[in-house]
Amino acid sequence: MKFLKWCLGILLCGYLGQYLLALALPNLVMEVLYHRGGVKQAYNTLYIKPRADEASREVVRPSPDLFYGSCIYNLAERPLLIEAKVPERYWSMQFDQMNTDNYAGMSNRGDGRYRAGTHVKVTLIGPNSNPEDYSGEVIQSPSQRGIMLLRASAIGEASAALAALKQSRCGPV
Repeated sequence: MKFLKWCLGILLCGYLGQYLLALALPNLVMEVLYHRGGVKQAYNTLYIKPRADEASREVVRPSPDLFYGSCIYNLAERPLLIEAKVPERYWSMQFDQMNTDNYAGMSNRGDGRYRAGTHVKVTLIGPNSNPEDYSGEVIQSPSQRGIMLLRASAIGEASAALAALKQSRCGPV
């Protein structure tokens, strides 16, 4: 009987432990990414990463076929204006909050609008802001802090995609 109680106790602790780990791990991963990123780049600014190779690990399993840009943001003081020129090949802008949930995104073809060749302007606001106070495309973040990731295809005419990323901007309104 004592052995059975011991086994049940171990199973219960294991079950509760993995559940707590599953809840905490995404937040811990983003906290580490947020603070490491803040050392490499200033918050609320766009950083264009060098093209990925076999040693790159800034992005999880980066593709050498993509260029990456990121803006680690903190909306505590004011909203951000994100501007990006959209190249003809694959392009996307994704927004992640601090628990790694992707809460918004757009691409040059995927959201029912053909954006290739256009200039996207997005106002990113915090959870306590009113979207109706802003004009144009507005994305409301569910958290004050997070990361915006830009990706563009490096296949084919890579210089045009890289130039489009380098012309992009992320900064306070």
